[in-house]
Amino acid sequence: MLSRRGLGQRGMGGGRFNRGGLGRGALGPRASLPQRGPARVFRAVVYAALLIAAQGLLSRLADSAGLAAPDLFLLTAVALAWRMAPAWALVAAYGVGLGQDLLGGGVLGLHAAGLAGAVLLVLLIRRYVADSGPLQVVLSVVGAVAGEWLTFGLLAYWLRSNLITVNLLLTTIPSLLIGTLLAYPLWEWAVRWGIGPRPGPQEKLA
Repeated sequence: MLSRRGLGQRGMGGGRFNRGGLGRGALGPRASLPQRGPARVFRAVVYAALLIAAQGLLSRLADSAGLAAPDLFLLTAVALAWRMAPAWALVAAYGVGLGQDLLGGGVLGLHAAGLAGAVLLVLLIRRYVADSGPLQVVLSVVGAVAGEWLTFGLLAYWLRSNLITVNLLLTTIPSLLIGTLLAYPLWEWAVRWGIGPRPGPQEKLA
């Protein structure tokens, strides 16, 4: 989270800033989400609790190693981008990022804007990349990280801030990207249970 001490801190909100229908075939906003009812609410609550606990644990472990933690909030935004209509995915990602900001205690709206920027690039990938294998996973995560940090950079420029430095980029992004890529397969199990499986290509806008 952005704080008075700058962007290089790590913590609960993703390990960096706090004390750390595009085109055809777009998917409906509820195409693969669990059906309405108590079960859906229960899974969402459990998923949110698991997200917070897992991100906090990973952030502590990464801090001790001097690395950036895998960003599970970012992976959640990526999952929503592949499961919801574009407009809803952007709103949902902003909400996830806002929760990340509130938990991290940094600048309110920073990660919200960052995750929205990440989802914009993922939506472009969803439009043009039909492959559902490792290539799509790598492109989605790389695109999400790039979109998030480009948004951070634009915000820093707009605020006339020097908080994003070359040293920060060189020391944070590589470990963040590698860690997030490695965490994706395992976290996808939690996403499938808490949010639902990814819809097939035959599913259209609801």
